[in-house]
Amino acid sequence: MRYLGSLLATTALVAQPALAGDEVLYDDRPDWVDVREIDAEAREEGTPILLLDQQARIESGQLWRYSDTAVAVDSPQALTQFGTLSANWLPDKGDLIVHAVQIIRDDEVIDLLEGETRFEVLRREQGLESRLLNGALTATMNVPGARLGDIIRLAYSVTTSDQAMGDNVQWQSGIIADPFPLGSGRISVSWPEDLAVARLRKGDAEVGEPQLVDGYNVWSVDIPVSEVDPTPGDAPSRFRIGELMQVSTYADWQAVSSNMAKHYKVEGSIEPGGDLAGEVARIAEASDDPLTRAAMAVKLVQDDISYLLNGLDGGNYLPQSPEETWENRFGDCKAKSVLLLAMLRELGVTSEVVLVKSQGGDSVPELAPMPGNFDHMIVRAEIDGVNYWLDGTSSGTRIDTIDAVPRFFYALPLRDEGAELLKLDERAKATPDRLVRLEVDHSSGVRLPALFNVEIEFRGTAGAQWRSVAEQGDEEMREGAVYRAVSGVVGPAQLVDHEISYDVETGVARVSARGARTTPWRRDDIEYKLVAPAQAAKAVGFNTDRARAAWRDIPLKLNGPIYFASELEMKLPSTGPDFELEGSEESSQTIGGVELSSMAKLEGDRFILSQSMRSVTEELPAEDIPVARRALARFDRALPVVQTSGGVRELWEYFGEDRALLEAHEAFYAQAIAEADEDEGNPYLNRAAFRAGVYDHAGALEDVEAAIEIEASRDLYLRRASLRRQLGDLEGSLADLQLAEDLKPDGATYENQVEVLALLGETEEALALAEDFASFAEDPVDEANLMATALGWAGSVEEGLDLLAAQVRRRPGDGTLLNSVCWNASIWNVLNDERMQSCIDAVEKSDYSAAALDSRALAHLRMGNLDAALADVDAALLSQPGLTASRLLRGIIKVRQGEEAEGRREIELALAMTPAIEQTYRAWGLDF
Repeated sequence: MRYLGSLLATTALVAQPALAGDEVLYDDRPDWVDVREIDAEAREEGTPILLLDQQARIESGQLWRYSDTAVAVDSPQALTQFGTLSANWLPDKGDLIVHAVQIIRDDEVIDLLEGETRFEVLRREQGLESRLLNGALTATMNVPGARLGDIIRLAYSVTTSDQAMGDNVQWQSGIIADPFPLGSGRISVSWPEDLAVARLRKGDAEVGEPQLVDGYNVWSVDIPVSEVDPTPGDAPSRFRIGELMQVSTYADWQAVSSNMAKHYKVEGSIEPGGDLAGEVARIAEASDDPLTRAAMAVKLVQDDISYLLNGLDGGNYLPQSPEETWENRFGDCKAKSVLLLAMLRELGVTSEVVLVKSQGGDSVPELAPMPGNFDHMIVRAEIDGVNYWLDGTSSGTRIDTIDAVPRFFYALPLRDEGAELLKLDERAKATPDRLVRLEVDHSSGVRLPALFNVEIEFRGTAGAQWRSVAEQGDEEMREGAVYRAVSGVVGPAQLVDHEISYDVETGVARVSARGARTTPWRRDDIEYKLVAPAQAAKAVGFNTDRARAAWRDIPLKLNGPIYFASELEMKLPSTGPDFELEGSEESSQTIGGVELSSMAKLEGDRFILSQSMRSVTEELPAEDIPVARRALARFDRALPVVQTSGGVRELWEYFGEDRALLEAHEAFYAQAIAEADEDEGNPYLNRAAFRAGVYDHAGALEDVEAAIEIEASRDLYLRRASLRRQLGDLEGSLADLQLAEDLKPDGATYENQVEVLALLGETEEALALAEDFASFAEDPVDEANLMATALGWAGSVEEGLDLLAAQVRRRPGDGTLLNSVCWNASIWNVLNDERMQSCIDAVEKSDYSAAALDSRALAHLRMGNLDAALADVDAALLSQPGLTASRLLRGIIKVRQGEEAEGRREIELALAMTPAIEQTYRAWGLDF
């Protein structure tokens, strides 16, 4: 059954099955097994697993694991899921013995083993794609005659005698807790009274002390136990061990060390005059420096020996010989470590193999002494009093990254005399894993998209991950990999000229590209501030939840070891406003176990920023988390920020001769289009967005139409509708709006359709559309707004205003609704004192929004109060400088105040930005 398979997997580290052959054995249950009865009538709904009974017996040199499971087939899904039984074992370590396979149907027990029904043996190497060959056999049986309502029961045993461990035995089991769908169960282990064992219990569930039964200590717990309290996922692993029981015949870690050490002898393992000896001699001749020799040896083992776990014939703990590994050119962590150890010792480097736990190694001291607590092996080399932790299965280790200490926390050296656990060094990296060099060109203006050149340098393991992409990846794979890397540091961007290279000798990968991204400058009141991209010093945070009382003493696990660095150089406009550097030009601080550094300078039209972030410690004590958060917030606030000290060149200031300033951008987008596949529309849309942003409506329309030719969509029709309207093509705009609505009838285009229809003189159709909107509108205010607009265009202005007034009576404090009253009264010039008050109230209720100020400005203009109108329109433009309607009003006001030249400039600019506004405003009776 699927659950049985997963349960076998949970004990795979401690004891793999053992078989004196590759046949399934059939026999009675051992005498020591306590068989539980099944009470199907007593099971609760939602617990299809009636019984899960796991019993283990430890004898000298052997572990016997008995499993008895009963499952109710109460659905077609359960019939499919549990209709096939399976169990795994390793034939080099023990036997798979089946005791019973039964179908319980009402009061009848059908023994499937009485006939010829037997398990079929399969060899399944499930991890072969990951280079894992463990030799496991799988026994399966399709349960004949199983029906809905049956109970299927399977009892079997697996025996284990591990070649490497000799007379020693290890056992462990997690304890199943609610809400697992289990009726009843048990986990039990027993051992002879006179057999000395180390015993460990972790967790909060009540597990009694062992009881002496017939000369055996029996340690048992009924399952499921009560639901386990959750532990934060960012806690160190020792806090997330969960409910665990362990028994080991090893007295201590020294016993484990000395027992395993005898299998890892390397003296005389390299054949003199052989190929491997020649490689050792080549390294020795290349350098007298032991650290250089160690780096060269690690490179050879990592690069020239592929990974393959061979668990056959005791291979889970017994390594290949160095010569065998070199000849085969493959091996697992044990084989690679033994090969590396043999080479280092021949090279005169003090070294030894050590066992480690690759995930959650900080939990090892909390566990019982047994080999099964480890899943990996590396080499510890000692050079000039410094420990170097060398992993032959890793990649990219070179002389400048050999100092990196993997986060394995603890290691067990294998020595004849035995050894205690050894804490790995807590040492920061000497060279960055990732160095970002970013050049940004804002010389044409800070409001334009940023053009940039980026190079990202990866070292060590991070660099080696790029080797296959650089050497074997196709163009699509390479392009995707570059985009992911670049967007990870500079944000979403469009790229050209992407490149990947990997230097085998230095272990350095370089990823580079040219690109464009949205401007990193953000408006702050009337100034602009730079939110610089790719800041290494910002790649840290201490966001964690320790609010629960039970969590308040749990440390925060820090990622690492990590070392990021960044170098930014930005070219600023040489003309226009001055730029000022705020914050600290130079700062460095260790916060929460992380070193942070930042250096900045502003030299003429260039801003230079260098930063780094390097983890130093492995975890942050709980009491230091709030302190680190506050310190990091202060550090972030003090980081350098470039700010303008006057108005910048805005996007509407690139008309006429100033269009030449956009040549670099146009060239970039043209190259992106040229490099794209013929069926790729995004490069056209990116250029369309850029062109629309600088008010090149004709150019944007050209690109949108090119994208539609490649693949049309509702969004593209809407974009084309807007551009066509700007260029005076009302019929084309209306056609696109109608097409978009047909593709998704939701009323979203009705507002635009009503105005375009009205401008085309089709006011009756506009009214009909507004009436139809009632079937889409979720808010009656939206319905009233659209109908008021349509009525206004149809000449029934007062009727429309009455609709809005009725809504105001229902929601008198709604600033948006008051603004609608003000706007409709102003555009049709039907203002009175009451409606003027709506304009005043709208501004106040909307917190002086630009939209409300613009409406009141138009109202003042209609009432002839030019100074008040100018004050409102200036306030609106201060809030939103790109508000074209306000700029047009300002021009009209200035002309009427006698400032003809300035007024005409504003009007011309507004009409250049948004040409469609002219026809609409003239239709409202405004003369300019």
